[in-house]
Amino acid sequence: MSVLTVNLKHLYQRRGLWLVYVIVVLFALAGIAVLFKGPEVGKGRFVGLIVLAFVVGLLFAVLPIEVLSKPFSYCLPGHRKMVRKFVFCVGIVFNIFGSLLFFVYPSLNAGQLILVICSAFFAGLISYLIGGALAFTARNSVAFIGFLPLIIVAGGFFDLHTVLERVIVENPLVIIPVGILSSCVVWVWLGDEGRARRYCNVPWAGFDAWNPAKMKKISRIRMAGKWDKLKKYTSPRVERFFLGRMNRYDYVSAGRYIWGALYAASVVLVLQWKGILSFVIILILMSSFLGYMGAGAIFVFFFMPAIIVMNMRLPVHSSMMISGGRRERFAGTITAVAVATVVISVLVAVMTALSMLLEIVIPEITFRGVNFIYHAISVKHLFIPLLITPFAFVVRLIFYRKPIYVISLLMFVIYLMTVTGIVWYKHLGAMINLISIIALLVLGWGTFLLVLRYVCMKRSLAGDG
Repeated sequence: MSVLTVNLKHLYQRRGLWLVYVIVVLFALAGIAVLFKGPEVGKGRFVGLIVLAFVVGLLFAVLPIEVLSKPFSYCLPGHRKMVRKFVFCVGIVFNIFGSLLFFVYPSLNAGQLILVICSAFFAGLISYLIGGALAFTARNSVAFIGFLPLIIVAGGFFDLHTVLERVIVENPLVIIPVGILSSCVVWVWLGDEGRARRYCNVPWAGFDAWNPAKMKKISRIRMAGKWDKLKKYTSPRVERFFLGRMNRYDYVSAGRYIWGALYAASVVLVLQWKGILSFVIILILMSSFLGYMGAGAIFVFFFMPAIIVMNMRLPVHSSMMISGGRRERFAGTITAVAVATVVISVLVAVMTALSMLLEIVIPEITFRGVNFIYHAISVKHLFIPLLITPFAFVVRLIFYRKPIYVISLLMFVIYLMTVTGIVWYKHLGAMINLISIIALLVLGWGTFLLVLRYVCMKRSLAGDG
């Protein structure tokens, strides 16, 4: 069995990729379904899989990088040269299927059809290789997928899909040589042995972001290298404040444990002034962008609490011998959750207030005959984070050992709520009033307290998940 064959087995042996396959298949089916509206010329309906090739290249190039990070892989003969073979095998197979859509392209004779299919293949391969090159040049390259919806919206607004289709059909003798040349350049670039040494013994998460043991090991390695930097931006005033509060209580008291849990959480939040300045700039940019989304800004209010909750480390489970018992962990978790809820509420309120100020300053913009009017975020939507936060914590507590379940379930709940809000927006608007909001908040936070008490008092708290 060749080294390439062994590495290709990762495509079906890695269970972490199964969710990726589902998402890629759904996008591929959406790109194919567009053709059922009619294979019209110049509408950009044939380039869905070509654009998807960028995402595929970005995701699947992570697999050989993970293998290269293992020092044992350097003991295998010819393994460093395997990387480019793996990348090109996946890219060629995927883009063969992507180019088949152009078989139904109308008004082409046999010779033109062959040229257009070859042009579509190399256009998809170029898109795939750009995604693969991004994976090899950026450390947290998978995070760039978060910008994909924004890119799709911008591309649709500027009709980039129709331009891409027109270039593929009208200029095949340009696309084909460019595709061949770019493939040769990437082939030589990936064969550089110095590039392979760059990843040797470097902690790499890849598709194991939901593997608690591996993520804990990676975070420990990274923290060991960044400990000196961490000590520089940890404020002595913050240390004195929390340690002073902790020293007021006995060593086995709940108060000492609560302040200790808050101190452990605050170390990450206390940054230098540059970090605070960057955060303020991002907050202003988000407020500016959400104002043009109109009712779509509500979608961010669903996502923000879920993202913060997924990245929180609750003081419930621990693999260390600590003084905190079940009651102390229960009290510490309630305090940490309350502080996180206050932070989320403040962020949402600040974004809402900024949007109100920006509504006075930002004028109406006209572009390509379309008027863009900035609208302030409605104050009526401030209750949404308070409603989503307890349910997100409930999911986190129940599936703390299975982060992939947490991510999938939260995504499904947010998707369900968003679709429900879009379809029955008017009916829900009539049903939502002060009494219903209070009832939902009581239900959500009551459920969270019951689940937290059951977990802290009845379930095993050993291990940090």
